[in-house]
Amino acid sequence: MAEYIGNRYEIIKLIGRGGMADVYLAYDPILKREVAIKVMKSDMADDDTALERFKREAGAVTRLSHPNIVDVYDVGDDGDKHYIVMEYVKGYTLKQLIKKRGPIPYKEAVWMMKQLAGALMEAHRNKVIHRDVKSQNVLIKDDGTIKLSDFGIAIANGAMQLTHKDSVLGSVHYLAPELSKGRPATMQSDIYSLGIVFYELLTGDVPYKADTPVQVALKHIKGKIPSVRSFDPDIPQSVENIVIRSTAKNPADRYKNIALMLQDLNVCLKKDHLHDPKVVLDKPQSRQNEDVHISKLADKKVTKEKKAFSVLFLIATSVLSLLALVLVLFLSGLIGNKTKTVIVPELRNMSVQEAKDSLAELKLEVDDSRISWVLSDDIEKDKIISSSPGAGEEVEINTKIKLTVSNGLYSIIGNYVGLNYEDAKQQLIALNFNVRTVPVESDASPGVVIEQSLAAGEKYDSSINNEITLTYSRLSNIILSYELKGKGIGEAIAYFDENSLKYNLDIKPRDFFSEEELKDSEPDTLIKTDPELGSSITVTPDTIITVYYYDESEAQTETE
Repeated sequence: MAEYIGNRYEIIKLIGRGGMADVYLAYDPILKREVAIKVMKSDMADDDTALERFKREAGAVTRLSHPNIVDVYDVGDDGDKHYIVMEYVKGYTLKQLIKKRGPIPYKEAVWMMKQLAGALMEAHRNKVIHRDVKSQNVLIKDDGTIKLSDFGIAIANGAMQLTHKDSVLGSVHYLAPELSKGRPATMQSDIYSLGIVFYELLTGDVPYKADTPVQVALKHIKGKIPSVRSFDPDIPQSVENIVIRSTAKNPADRYKNIALMLQDLNVCLKKDHLHDPKVVLDKPQSRQNEDVHISKLADKKVTKEKKAFSVLFLIATSVLSLLALVLVLFLSGLIGNKTKTVIVPELRNMSVQEAKDSLAELKLEVDDSRISWVLSDDIEKDKIISSSPGAGEEVEINTKIKLTVSNGLYSIIGNYVGLNYEDAKQQLIALNFNVRTVPVESDASPGVVIEQSLAAGEKYDSSINNEITLTYSRLSNIILSYELKGKGIGEAIAYFDENSLKYNLDIKPRDFFSEEELKDSEPDTLIKTDPELGSSITVTPDTIITVYYYDESEAQTETE
């Protein structure tokens, strides 16, 4: 007898196990599609922390909508069973792909990373930190589309921490150094984990291995990440630079946000970037602290004679410093100088005219020939973003001030590579874009976007009509397989999805079909199609396959 979750989803089989939940393949008879259902283990339901973490995953992902994030369709309880209904991704994990193929060619690796960075950018834009970015949590569809999954330990903005003291959630081979030290997760710790995934793609393995998790964590804190170019000299320096920057030990040296990393991914394979100089990071903070510690130990060994000499030296230095200070004050005009100076006021958020009026009172003026207009993320159109010299700086009267003014609030373009080009086109039209589509010969699935003229992560002015070109894999001919006859509707849908075909499900009464068509047929199975099974179809954006079948109620009527 079939087992159901939520009186709706028919369980087909178990497809995955985790420490907190099991994942099942199921069929949704209402929307006629296969789904994946994550069901919390019954022995975990009484654990308040585990239950809160499970609910958090549902809350975090349901507000994310992105082509490279696994969709969540439904959340609910069935008695003591807590479940999340998600998109079922037919394919394999990135970890499985790497184990099968080994190192991924750098151009393909960059293409994959663009999709993952786009997914993280959507999460971070919604104030969601993933906290467990790793190759095992990256799913790959049969058409090559990347899907980031498993937000089970994600932190939403303002959410409480769910780990016990001195414990860390996340996979140690991808864990940012600051997390191993007990510091809170940030968007930059997600970036570090993504950088480790990039390293793994390029080399076929993670950078640090050891006998225990603690030893691995210590290598993340202290070990220098191996060069991907020493593994493969054909990898451009611009690509290695992204690995270096994203996996920096000190967050101050790391990408400040995922948009900056995505920006580098978009340009790293362009000719003028292939031979960029190697990124050299500043001395790690831990080494600086070590230097300070060594210095303090050395100070303790200073002899009494040296201390006495130091006192005399300090007195002499103080006298010289006082004389130098007097000289500086004289040269600056604060003493003995008649030159008048003023402090530049705060001009941010003023209009240009308001700034001119404010500056005029101080006998300063705006340099009209050097006003810069740029898009801003927080300052409305025609308001000042910054000035040069800046607020608080001391300048002579009559100095001309350069202004940077907002040309409007910007938006960031999403990643449409991997989507069906008609779906991508409609989404972009809704964002006020003029969309041009260009078909090309490609190994990608027919109708899939393989390039966009405005790269994901770039800024654009959403208040105007923007132009964008989508390059997609040319549509081709396909023969509707006779083997579809008698297949379950779920299987038929999977066939159409895999071949990028649009379809329409049409339930008919049994007397709609001929006796021959009904021979050996069952409810909810494909009886016939339009165009007919076996026919050759030239696939276009307007091609729709109509699927005819009858349901259980018709079968019962016939029996009665």
